[in-house]
Amino acid sequence: MKIQIKGKVPSITIDKTSGCTLYLSKEGLDSEIYTSKSDEMNVVIPSETEDGDPSEFPIPEQFVTRIKDRQLVTETVKHTGV
Repeated sequence: MKIQIKGKVPSITIDKTSGCTLYLSKEGLDSEIYTSKSDEMNVVIPSETEDGDPSEFPIPEQFVTRIKDRQLVTETVKHTGV
């Protein structure tokens, strides 16, 4: 699935989707992206310059939840090179 946002939207919701590319415009860079039960998601944002190439970033799909001070804290899993 491919989604292109040409203007400004406050939020984008992606549910139960496998394989999604979201293209944002310069006006849409402050949008919040909510995802659930989805994988293989990428966001493409325009270059800062008119003649530059856009940048593509994966949306994390793996998280770790720990108990800290008797509360649940969920964070994105970060893979580091060894």
